[in-house]
Amino acid sequence: MLSRLESQVEAIASQLQSQSQAIASQLQSQSQAIAFQLPSQSQAIASQLPSQSQAIASQLPSQSQAIASQLPSQSQAIASQLDESITEAVADITPIVSSSSGFDYSQLDRLLKSGQWEAADEETTKMMCRVAGKTSRRYLDDDDIKNFPGEDLRIIDGLWVKHSRGRFGFSVQKQIYINCGGLPDGRYPGDTIWERYCGEVGWRMNGSYISWSDCTFSAAAPLGHLPARFVGVGWWLGFGVGLVRRRLALFSRAETCRL
Repeated sequence: MLSRLESQVEAIASQLQSQSQAIASQLQSQSQAIAFQLPSQSQAIASQLPSQSQAIASQLPSQSQAIASQLPSQSQAIASQLDESITEAVADITPIVSSSSGFDYSQLDRLLKSGQWEAADEETTKMMCRVAGKTSRRYLDDDDIKNFPGEDLRIIDGLWVKHSRGRFGFSVQKQIYINCGGLPDGRYPGDTIWERYCGEVGWRMNGSYISWSDCTFSAAAPLGHLPARFVGVGWWLGFGVGLVRRRLALFSRAETCRL
């Protein structure tokens, strides 16, 4: 039995040795095959790099244009957020309702606060005539506006700006006028600029000036639409050299008073 066992062990050892040699031979051939394939694969990868680089480079202009096209809308969104922040800040300002010269604007403050825009427009005219010492009439001439106290003008404008949340007021109208190409120096800018301005604030529609009674007395009115009544004795806003001149004189005074 011992002799048979020894012969079986030798047979198993011989098989293991031959299997090990076969495995080693296979590993060597596979390694050689992999080593042979590496240069070609490296070359294939290297050959693909230029085309991939060109593809990326060709995409860059379109991506840059896409980013550039988004910038205006993003800028507008930021500007809109800033406007809202400014409006909220304006709403938090406590208004001054009386001037050092003794004129009380409490009634104007109440009318604007309650959204009575038409009555507030009338009250503005009444108060400005009272301040200018022209209680017998309901308009101001050039000299009245030129000499109108800066403090009172700032109070009136501040009340309009605050309660309209930055939509109405002489300072708002002045800035729109400047944006239309006018200069706050009291000189007539020409029909084109003046008509453009009146169109922006809603005083001119379909090529014609509206009357004061046709104004929009609500918070939904165009930016700078109010106040409007004080322009003069005529019905037509901005119509006639005298009425235009008074409004321009007001813009000049607003510039002097830093409105």
